[in-house]
Amino acid sequence: MSAVATLLDEATLWVSERGYDQWPMPFPPDEIEAAIERGEVYVAELDDDVVATVTLLWEDELHWGERPPDAAYVHKLAVSRARAGQRIGQTIVEWAEATAAANGRAFLRLDCHRTNPGIRRYYEQLGFVHCADEVIAGRDLSLYERPVHARSH
Repeated sequence: MSAVATLLDEATLWVSERGYDQWPMPFPPDEIEAAIERGEVYVAELDDDVVATVTLLWEDELHWGERPPDAAYVHKLAVSRARAGQRIGQTIVEWAEATAAANGRAFLRLDCHRTNPGIRRYYEQLGFVHCADEVIAGRDLSLYERPVHARSH
């Protein structure tokens, strides 16, 4: 759990230094622990180091409303700043897409800060399409999705 908390706090600090409010700092350990216990939190390792984390949900009524079970939802994607630029985030999104496809989902969805052009551009370059803007719990967000493409092996 401490590696996940460290990655989320590092990402929050980096984003806040650029003028954007990301997540609470420090990230509440009880929230991390509960998500881990529910099996929603994943980590990526390189050379025995945890270098990234992501939370993958199968529903997200808070951000997307009540919907049929047609998507997987990416949350709290954070990559170690020491490993930035190595396409780790892209690899995690591809893994999330493959996981969604394996579970019969048609879309991968996420939300990000509407006022942060850098993160929006990043997700758009990964094939996500802007769907809507929402203010949820005081946060100004943009909702994105991309279709899941089943990969044949």
